[in-house]
Amino acid sequence: MRTISFKTRARTVDHLGREQIADVPTAISELWKNAYDAYARSVSLTIFDQTPLVVTIADDGHGMSYDELVDRWLVVGTESKLFADSRSDEDQDGLGLRTRQGQKGIGRLSSAHLGPLMLLVTKRRHQDVAAALIDWRLFENPFLILTDIEIPVVTFGEISEITQYLPSMAEALLENVLGTGKTDERTERILTAWASYDQAVKVDANNGDKSPPSKSIISACRAFKLQDQYMEPWGVWSNVSQKGTVMIVSGATDEFSALLPANRELATAREDKARFETTLGGFVDPLYDPARPDINAAKTDFEYGVFVSAGGKSSKIIGSEREFNRSLTDRMEHIVDGRIDEKGVFTGQVKSFGKWRKIGNEYEIRPPKEFVVPTGAGSSLGPVDVYFATYEQDPRNSTHTPLEWEDLRRYSSAHAGLMIYRNGLRVLPYGREDNDFFEIEKRRSMNAGREYWNARRIFGRIAISREHNPNLKDKAGREGFIVNKAAKSLKVLIINILRSAAYDYFGSNSDDRGAEIAETQRNFAEQKAKEAQAKLRQKHRKDFRKNLRAHNANIPLISERLKLEIAATRIEVPEDIPIAQERLEAAQASIAELRLPGAPSPLGTLEDDYRSYRRSMTELNQLVSDFSSSITQAVDRIHPPAPEEILLRQIQRNEGRLTSRVTRWVKEIRVLQDAERVRIGELVTERNKLLREETMPLIEQTATQRISLTAASNVIVEARNRIDAENELLFQNYILALENLRDSIDIQAIAILGGDENSELRTQVDRLNGLAQLGITVEFLDHELHSHDAVIDEGIQKLRRKLGNDPVLEQLAIGYAGLKHILDFLGPLRMAGRPQPRNLGGEYIHRYVADFFARTIASNGIDFVATDTFKRFSVFEQPSRLLPVFVNLVNNSLYWLTNSRTESPRIIFDIRDGEVIVADNGPGVDEIDVKRLFSLFFTRKVEGGRGVGLYLSQANLAAGGHTIGYVQDDDKKVLPGANFSMKFRGANFDE
Repeated sequence: MRTISFKTRARTVDHLGREQIADVPTAISELWKNAYDAYARSVSLTIFDQTPLVVTIADDGHGMSYDELVDRWLVVGTESKLFADSRSDEDQDGLGLRTRQGQKGIGRLSSAHLGPLMLLVTKRRHQDVAAALIDWRLFENPFLILTDIEIPVVTFGEISEITQYLPSMAEALLENVLGTGKTDERTERILTAWASYDQAVKVDANNGDKSPPSKSIISACRAFKLQDQYMEPWGVWSNVSQKGTVMIVSGATDEFSALLPANRELATAREDKARFETTLGGFVDPLYDPARPDINAAKTDFEYGVFVSAGGKSSKIIGSEREFNRSLTDRMEHIVDGRIDEKGVFTGQVKSFGKWRKIGNEYEIRPPKEFVVPTGAGSSLGPVDVYFATYEQDPRNSTHTPLEWEDLRRYSSAHAGLMIYRNGLRVLPYGREDNDFFEIEKRRSMNAGREYWNARRIFGRIAISREHNPNLKDKAGREGFIVNKAAKSLKVLIINILRSAAYDYFGSNSDDRGAEIAETQRNFAEQKAKEAQAKLRQKHRKDFRKNLRAHNANIPLISERLKLEIAATRIEVPEDIPIAQERLEAAQASIAELRLPGAPSPLGTLEDDYRSYRRSMTELNQLVSDFSSSITQAVDRIHPPAPEEILLRQIQRNEGRLTSRVTRWVKEIRVLQDAERVRIGELVTERNKLLREETMPLIEQTATQRISLTAASNVIVEARNRIDAENELLFQNYILALENLRDSIDIQAIAILGGDENSELRTQVDRLNGLAQLGITVEFLDHELHSHDAVIDEGIQKLRRKLGNDPVLEQLAIGYAGLKHILDFLGPLRMAGRPQPRNLGGEYIHRYVADFFARTIASNGIDFVATDTFKRFSVFEQPSRLLPVFVNLVNNSLYWLTNSRTESPRIIFDIRDGEVIVADNGPGVDEIDVKRLFSLFFTRKVEGGRGVGLYLSQANLAAGGHTIGYVQDDDKKVLPGANFSMKFRGANFDE
């Protein structure tokens, strides 16, 4: 009898490494987890855009010594538990204790998936650098014995010495292909194995003209040159760190090329690029919330990124700081947030259509009745943290604004999915489009409305940990959990939560949905209208600004030209009349060209320019008006013998001018119509291709079983519905706009007017809150000061008895008496309590206002009078409603009279045609300001003006059924300045 040990072929390493990993992004994920286990704070993948393609993975973990590289890294199947006690404080480098992600000791072999030739360089703090050179193609040879392959490993003191060692390492590596040159059994086995492998590859018709494997390895190893740029991402090389590990892979797989700038827009590269983004984009739990006490969530202190180095520049295309996070998902309209306990009961909170329906732990979902939750040590699930967020697929049904909805949709393509995180790091393949572990798409195929959830629209995170969920174990190839009772329990309980929440709150069977959809659709329509309105207002303002500046620049030139032409015009004989009329019409046409459409409101920074424009236009119009009058006088003086001929020529000239302007407009219309025909044609072509462009990749994905037929079919239906809704908005609104134009409805005027009104109303509402609070504060202070009046007065009297005629005390008493006098004046203005109306006469009103402003009136020499007719006027009204109106009007007059330094300033209260007039002889109100005079917060005062007085005066009067207006007609003014007229309901003018 003989005892014989197993012989291991070199290809076993290939089976355990490259062939166990699904794709390149998964391999990178495994290597990043190794960096995490090495207590790295950051890890990066850098792709160098050159031939051959080179990628590096660099981290700042604790690194390895030469002995660890030989005894651990190069030992397949190293059991991590055996080294659990070896992680020193120095290894942790100030970080908290991390739960190991790697368990089976084969994750490092996934580096074979990146490319064939790899240089590994590593360094521990205070120790020498260690390096190894590996060509993973050695392990693809089925004729080699594993023990025949020897990996060159070196150690050296300075990192820069690696370039000196690399050539000898390459030749040592090639001894695994060429032999050592000696006549020994190993060399003979190696040469025979490669001869057999090369011949097998040559005979295999599927390989075509593929180069013999041995020659490919030899040429790649000897051609490999280590450039400084490959090492720059590694902190040790740049002296930023004293420790870490870097892998430089030459001849990297073609999957990396999808991320290069030249290939990003290629349809063939989109799928590979999407797989990188969806696999690596959420490597660290982006939904970790330090404010939420999740039992399994962890703050990883781990940054990662994928970079592309091209043209001498490095740019990040995937990375932790580029991710979405909890601040984004917490704003979504639908959220389920809570925890599954050891008994399988979910407790948490739920939000639907933007409203929290249950908070804290109010929302409870018990396990399905037919399901028994395993409780044994080897089968229990343990507590699991759950968080799902999503939004409506159809923007018309969403409580989000269209802009917010578009933003969420953009994030969905790269970040949506129901992920699983263990101790803060991603567990693959969960959350990828080709994985439907929780059967979301399967249930959607039965009834999409009722089941609701969509794998491409859910932002979900299930948090587990090795400590609390030890029975959830990964398969060797990272294709999911080992199928055991714990994994089955997780699946059943998560599906139960998804279904229950959909039935209760989100799906077509829920009570909330029916009640909310009608309102959200109205809100959506309103929001779209507001956005269109805002866009139109912005365009109108831009065009107005451009035309205003152009007109202000042209007016002086036109004015000078018209003055010269008018001065040169002589009307002495009948033949001069048509010439003068033609010049007048030309001048009028010039002015017509300078007209501006309605000014935007508010004018803001355009106000000064617009005032200048209006002054200039007034002067121009007056110039032309005077010219027209002179022609009229000349015609009357001359009495032309054939006036009908002059009139006919005038008609013909004006007809020609009108025709010319209309012809010009028609040309512009035709140019726009032609451009619109082209644009609409291109838009139709684009929209008709959209569904095919979005869904054609599904055919290949279905054929390769990366996505099920049901899931692919659902994607097509959803894309069709979304595109159809977008088309309806585009084309139906276009048709309605054309119909309105056909009916001569001025869409722009309506939109701009409505937008201006809405803007002003929103501003007023926002400010009214602050004004109301100010009024409440004044009422409170008035009440409190009066309540302390007796106490203060008594205190002053006692001090007088003690101190006698003390000057400081007298100063205090005078100051308090003045304050009390002002408070007494506020009395009639107070709104608190139940204000009682009474008969208020004109004489009382005048005397009250005169006393209120006595000092200001006297010091500025202002004549403040009331006519006898005003004094006989009376009205039954609340003093607190009426007196502030007169106080405010006189206060405004005082301000403008004193600041304009008006000679012989005067204010008068009078009655004209049954209206009460408050007038002054100051500068008055500019015509441009009249329409905004009673608007809230509008003021022209340089200082001391808040713009609320006239607004409140109008509001006060309106509350009693009275009105106020500004007198613009000079014939109706009492004084040449500002004149306000008030109509009082029930007024008596005969007392």
